[in-house]
Amino acid sequence: MTSFRFHAGRLHISDNSGQWMAKIKVEGEELEIKLCGKNAQASILEAEQLYADLQALSTPRPYCWQCIHWSPVKSECSLGFPEGKSSGGRFASQCSCLWIKD
Repeated sequence: MTSFRFHAGRLHISDNSGQWMAKIKVEGEELEIKLCGKNAQASILEAEQLYADLQALSTPRPYCWQCIHWSPVKSECSLGFPEGKSSGGRFASQCSCLWIKD
């Protein structure tokens, strides 16, 4: 049985007889999710995306780098918004991709 732990134990990925599973702890709740990946690399990528999505959904006001349009390699928004890690995500509440204007 292969097992990986990420994000201080909040994401646990394991292989149980060919079926990859992810245990994700978010806001005191633990979810167990079947992954579609057939190998370790695909399963880790899928689990990381699920973890990021759950973190963003559980946070009332997510930071820009939690958005699916955030590119961690370039440290910029792939949609071209003037948001950067140095600003601390203060423009995330104004991002039209994250929030619907009232």
